[in-house]
Amino acid sequence: MRVRPSLAALTLLPLMAACGGGNEVTMPPLTPEPGDSRPAAASPAAPARQTLPARLALYKYLRGLAAGNARACAYLAPGYERRVFGGPGRCRSGLGRARARLRPQDLAALRGVTVPTCEQGPGAGECTVRFEHLRWKGAPARPGGLLAASFVLRGHGNRWQVAG
Repeated sequence: MRVRPSLAALTLLPLMAACGGGNEVTMPPLTPEPGDSRPAAASPAAPARQTLPARLALYKYLRGLAAGNARACAYLAPGYERRVFGGPGRCRSGLGRARARLRPQDLAALRGVTVPTCEQGPGAGECTVRFEHLRWKGAPARPGGLLAASFVLRGHGNRWQVAG
């Protein structure tokens, strides 16, 4: 007895052969449409693991500032300390006066601040944290004075300092 292949099986045979992978048709990469409102991936953002030491230095500075802890001054580069406190080594003595210029709401906000991202640059071995990228537990602090619009962090060996 002879078996005849059905007509349906014969029509599917060329389609099945095309799925073998050699002649596989792939989809082109997706590109955003001109009116797409989704945010594009930020290219200057550095991987979180690489920037953790820099972000941790800024975190400790801001939290130390909130607590009035003079050890926070260790996270400042001499140039930044000169610009903000009037000279190198003046952070420890000027921290109380500088904190007094912050509103109580700002100090409360600094107690809950985190530093989730850091962008590479502006120079080699530096990264920048913009004020708007800081995350707050409650209401955000008001920028100005000690709370700069952006913080530049610079690596010195295994240590990171607020440089600008």
